[in-house]
Amino acid sequence: MLTSIFLNTIANVSILSMASYILVKLIPKKRHYTLGLKQKLWMIGVSSATSFLLMLFSVDMPQDVKLDLRHVIFILLVYYFGSSIAVPTIFVASLLRFLLGVNSASIRAAAMYAVLALIVPILSKKLTARFNQYAVMVMLNMVFVLASALNLYFLYYDRAAAIAIFFSLLLLSSGVVIIVTLFTEDLRKSFSLYLDEQEHAKMDFLTGLYNVREFNKKWQKIQIDKSIKTTAFIMLDIDHFKWINDNYGHANGNFVLRQLATILKIEAPDNELVYRIGGEEFCLILNDLSYTDQQKVAEQIRAKVAEKEFLLENGNDIQLTVSVGLAASAQNKDMKKLFRLADRCLYDAKNQGRNQVVGSIMETE
Repeated sequence: MLTSIFLNTIANVSILSMASYILVKLIPKKRHYTLGLKQKLWMIGVSSATSFLLMLFSVDMPQDVKLDLRHVIFILLVYYFGSSIAVPTIFVASLLRFLLGVNSASIRAAAMYAVLALIVPILSKKLTARFNQYAVMVMLNMVFVLASALNLYFLYYDRAAAIAIFFSLLLLSSGVVIIVTLFTEDLRKSFSLYLDEQEHAKMDFLTGLYNVREFNKKWQKIQIDKSIKTTAFIMLDIDHFKWINDNYGHANGNFVLRQLATILKIEAPDNELVYRIGGEEFCLILNDLSYTDQQKVAEQIRAKVAEKEFLLENGNDIQLTVSVGLAASAQNKDMKKLFRLADRCLYDAKNQGRNQVVGSIMETE
């Protein structure tokens, strides 16, 4: 008997760990996401199948009662994904229990889980506001175990047996809950680190803006995105930046670049579309704005830079200017041509005296 319980416990832990891994892998690889219907259905399917597998490794009790750890998967779902996935899974798993026999024990179990499906999500929210994930999981586990013990008491009318089962199952399942939670949290931490690395790969380490690699990816997406009708590039760089580096040092030059990046993020219509594409060269992407509005954005950036006092590391300040090239698309979005046009406009702005905006609309073919 003890050997069977031990082996079934090992099987339950293995099954739950595998299910946790699959559920975490189903999460979109994004910092902020909303689960779609397809992903929710996959999670419900995986979780329901997991609960059925756990039933196959249950401890058989008198009157066709099966003791297992299927409730752990429900606790994981409630805590990490909410009731929209946990509640349907509980009802599907209750129906799957009938595949192992329709009797008073299975009907009682189904009714018990139906009641818990309504109570546990509310309880989880209240507990989560006050305790950490491990405490919440253990307390939710206690609720399920207590409900199971009460169910067995009203089935057997044996108080001593119900109490013995309660404490035995509580001790065992609490250990399993902690193990599975540790495993899940480790997966989530790895997932978070992966997202951090992905984000860092997109960023320019000095300014915190997106880098040229991400800029190239973005304009390729814009080119095939039919929902974006028109787009424009604003290219700019700092006038006489070499003189700043030569006279104040590269550390101050970097300090100036970071301050300019801040201005661009504030003035850009979409601060997610600001890029550092070279040493002192930056580019903004403007989508679905009129040419007049594009010119206003470009001129506003030029003016803000010209009026700002840029600080140096010693506390002194300097004035600087930027030259700006604006290239706007008409109907077609040939982004390579648009980029070359913006670069040529920037070149013209510098040749015509710097500290000015030169704009052009790309001719349609």
